[in-house]
Amino acid sequence: MMIEYTLLTTLAFHHLVIGGLLIVCLWLLNLLVPSTAELKSWLWMTAFVISTLVPFSLVSFDVVPNVASVIGVNERVSIIDRTQALSDNMPSLQATEPYWHFPTSLVFTFSYLLSLLLGVWLVGTLWRAYSSFKTFARTRQLIRTTLEKIPGLSDYIGVGVYASSRVSSPLVIGLLTPKVILPKSITEQLPEVQLKAILLHEYAHIQRKDNWFGLFQELLAILFWWSPVIRILNKQIHVEREISCDLRAAAKLQNGKQYAQSLLDCAKLMVNEKRDVLAMGLFSKKKELSHRVGAVLTYKTVKKPHAIIITLLCLGLSVSTLQAAQSFSPKINIRHTIADARHYSLLSYRDGLQLINAVMSDDINAIEALQNSGVDINTPAIGDGTALIIAVKENKASMVEALLNMGADIDQSSEGDGNPLIAAAMSNNISMAELLLSNGANINAVVPRDESALINASRYGFSDMTQLLIDRGADVNLAVTTGRSDGYERRSPFNQAATTEIKDLLVANGAIK
Repeated sequence: MMIEYTLLTTLAFHHLVIGGLLIVCLWLLNLLVPSTAELKSWLWMTAFVISTLVPFSLVSFDVVPNVASVIGVNERVSIIDRTQALSDNMPSLQATEPYWHFPTSLVFTFSYLLSLLLGVWLVGTLWRAYSSFKTFARTRQLIRTTLEKIPGLSDYIGVGVYASSRVSSPLVIGLLTPKVILPKSITEQLPEVQLKAILLHEYAHIQRKDNWFGLFQELLAILFWWSPVIRILNKQIHVEREISCDLRAAAKLQNGKQYAQSLLDCAKLMVNEKRDVLAMGLFSKKKELSHRVGAVLTYKTVKKPHAIIITLLCLGLSVSTLQAAQSFSPKINIRHTIADARHYSLLSYRDGLQLINAVMSDDINAIEALQNSGVDINTPAIGDGTALIIAVKENKASMVEALLNMGADIDQSSEGDGNPLIAAAMSNNISMAELLLSNGANINAVVPRDESALINASRYGFSDMTQLLIDRGADVNLAVTTGRSDGYERRSPFNQAATTEIKDLLVANGAIK
């Protein structure tokens, strides 16, 4: 589950950062540049879509070329030759995208908490989906019931208007053939002029296709119900959308005061009938009513932008955000994420034991059978590392080659076991190190708590292994800062060197003391 947890937390982190920045930018824009509720509602809607979809655009399956593959792993080259080779291939290295994922070590540390949060997310998602389905079912049932059509009001807006005692507030139902449903008590107690004002508000929702966009919002909110970004954006969309419909209705009436009075009278009626104003579609919050009335009374002060202008601005926000994300946000590399997550993953005891026994007995057929049954040969076994690390430790060259042919990751690390090249370096197995390097092992790979192959060769005093790694392109100045358990010590090949001979060798090849 480490792989899934790492990917999910990484995507969630990008969503929160991108969404948070969009919220701040739009709030600042609204403060500095006065605009209409119509424009604001669509900009907030655009931000809603961007914050949920853009993180997925950062997912990449590309593989970053390592230095050894660029300069040729079979060549014995000097520092000058390596520098020239890197310079000649610099365009390919510069084209490499920066990759990042949520620290797997942190995900591993809080894996139990993440499991709990995943369960909460699943329960919340199912509950939200169930609630949405119930709402849909009630709406379908309402459509199928005998509704009392109001001909005069239907003709007024050109859309079917019905009265029902089963609804508590004016609403629009239906996607392809929308209908306006009014509470029967409102139709009986409010004069026609005020009913028309309310109808114009609902008709504005139909014109704006808010029923379609509301459905889209709800589908995304089912998955992102936990996100404070989605909650903030949903609130802003609703507020500006309602004000926009108010202003459209007031413009149709050409009387802002009349429309504002209709809002107040409708709210007063609901309160007198002891209906919950907070649960009404027309007034989601009491505080909002005052804000909407004020907006209606001053609706002529800001000119409504043309639909083409709104479309271009929303498109500009989408393109600029996507471009900024692609330019400044590190990509989420699936291959790298999986490799790092496997470092903290373990096979089940049964699968791990079978894999270890197959490697120890050179039983390639058994390994193939395990792989065909779904066992990942790149996931470490409990206490022994990956199948490839085990084969390296046991000096089984033929098994190493067989595992590589079966898709074993030559750089896959394991918690407490390093990686295959580090295992070869720690045992001073020159032939095994050469075999791994000739098959593309990353000579400068750093493994948490196990540093690099060169640091280990230097620490154990293996001068021949140190020389081999240097000749093959190991960075003599690659330093690693340890974790908290090791006191955040900075370790390099030079300061870990066990002998003066190795220190001199490192200095001769450019190591900084």
